[in-house]
Amino acid sequence: MGRKVLLIGGNGLVGQAIAKSLGDDFQIIPTAGHHVLENGYQLAVEEPNKLMEILLQENPEIVISSIRGNYQDQIRFHKKLANWLVENKKRLLYISTANVFDGNLSKPWTENDSPIPKSDYGSFKRDCETMLENLLGNQLTIFRLAAVWSVDCPRVQQLKLHSRNGEPHQTYPNYMINVTFAKQIGEYAKYVLAHNLHGIFHVGTTDTVSYFSFEQMVCEVLKIKIPQFVTETVPEEIFFAILPTRKEIPNNLQMTVSDVLSALK
Repeated sequence: MGRKVLLIGGNGLVGQAIAKSLGDDFQIIPTAGHHVLENGYQLAVEEPNKLMEILLQENPEIVISSIRGNYQDQIRFHKKLANWLVENKKRLLYISTANVFDGNLSKPWTENDSPIPKSDYGSFKRDCETMLENLLGNQLTIFRLAAVWSVDCPRVQQLKLHSRNGEPHQTYPNYMINVTFAKQIGEYAKYVLAHNLHGIFHVGTTDTVSYFSFEQMVCEVLKIKIPQFVTETVPEEIFFAILPTRKEIPNNLQMTVSDVLSALK
């Protein structure tokens, strides 16, 4: 049996991808906010005391958090978690977001750039990252994710629904993005944990594409009838992209936009 991992938020798209990738080499203890998962627990972000009970019961070597909920509840939850990790010399993989750069869309950003959030969500994630970095140091790994796609992800389901019902589908031609394939997140997690890597990692394609073009290509590869696209343009090209530059990640784990489209097939 491999090292024990407490996977907080194990029922979401990201959590499921991580659990699937780590399953053969790690002992996964999953939690979900609204129901009990098999061999796991129900754990809501408003329950930091229950978190402590689970930590004492399971004593995991690694905690992975992709929990959702009220921002202030998340801060309190992660602070209590971090204090336990420090005391017990355990490590955390924290799932963050490209939104920590949503205050400046002039270019793509790398792991070496300081966050520039504007939205409440981006600011909260930046604050949580900073708090965890200050408490945990080298016990912390952060994954910032670009938009996550898989064959049956919510974004694909929305494209299918709008196509089927003839509903307008809002899209953005001048909005340059990079994207993340859900399976890639799990593969990154497996590699980073196996090699004891820490710090910030951007998980996403090494290149960018316009949001509108990518949605068109997704429809093509998944044979979805093109929905009624309604385009919202801006005067200049803007970027919502976080590019991976960490040299420790091998080339076979890197993906391009073309690779993601091929994987969606």
